[in-house]
Amino acid sequence: MTMKSFSLGAIAFGVMIWTGACAKETPTAPSIVSGDVSGARTADLTSTPTVTLLPDLTASPAQVTVAVGDTVLFANQSGRALLLRSYNCSEFSTMWLDPGMSRHTMPFNPAGKTCDYFAYSYPQKIFVGRVYVQ
Repeated sequence: MTMKSFSLGAIAFGVMIWTGACAKETPTAPSIVSGDVSGARTADLTSTPTVTLLPDLTASPAQVTVAVGDTVLFANQSGRALLLRSYNCSEFSTMWLDPGMSRHTMPFNPAGKTCDYFAYSYPQKIFVGRVYVQ
């Protein structure tokens, strides 16, 4: 046995021992104690509002309401690259979206804010919509 083989074997054995010593417990998957979820409140299950930019140059839905600190996901299904703009909101003053791409805004603040958004297809605005912050 060469010194190089012995050294590599010793290193591998040391790593194996070290790894085993660090893992005190084997992680397990969560278990369900009861199948009853009738007590779950749907208000606790929040999701990010999604605005889809459609081939007919509209946004669906055009208006969404978010809580303070939430974001909006914009999904570009229009088939065209576009620059989404908002002149009255820094949360997404400009947002580039390639076809098929989705992107989140920054979290919205403060409550009571209204954010208008659109893209240009000169000379008109397209994908016009609004985000209300509660």
